[in-house]
Amino acid sequence: MKEENIDKLNSLFSNLRTEEQKLKESQEKQKSEEDLFIEGFKTLCKNLIDPKMQEFKRMLKQNGYGCKITMNEESKNGTGMNAQPNIKLQISRNVESNFYTNNKFPHIMFAADKYYKKIGVHLDTIFQNGTGTAAMKEQTYSLESLDEESIEKEIVDSIEKILMNK
Repeated sequence: MKEENIDKLNSLFSNLRTEEQKLKESQEKQKSEEDLFIEGFKTLCKNLIDPKMQEFKRMLKQNGYGCKITMNEESKNGTGMNAQPNIKLQISRNVESNFYTNNKFPHIMFAADKYYKKIGVHLDTIFQNGTGTAAMKEQTYSLESLDEESIEKEIVDSIEKILMNK
């Protein structure tokens, strides 16, 4: 092979490796930003959301309602669908409800979307065999904007909608 053709191919291979390396670095940077966001969400759950939910849980139980708080990690099911990391406060009209045999209870859930780096609020007002709604609220939060006051307001508004749904 001619020297100039060897040089041309070597240059091509070198450029391709450089492009591949840039893409890999970009993907790693994006992944680390997503991981940092998820870590921030977990910290927010531990320090603000869970303690606030515990307050409401105590109050609900004192008034005859059953409650369960769950924190879920990010997961994938068999179809490749991602479940976002979330923390959920479920409510039952019966203080003795067994949340482990049936998971279909009204709830408020804070869920982290690592791709958009936003925290959404899901509200489900449907009791078993009842009517109601279940949807993400339009309002989303960043890690910085979701503070104690916002969390409390979201939970109060949600509990009101859940308990007013007959």
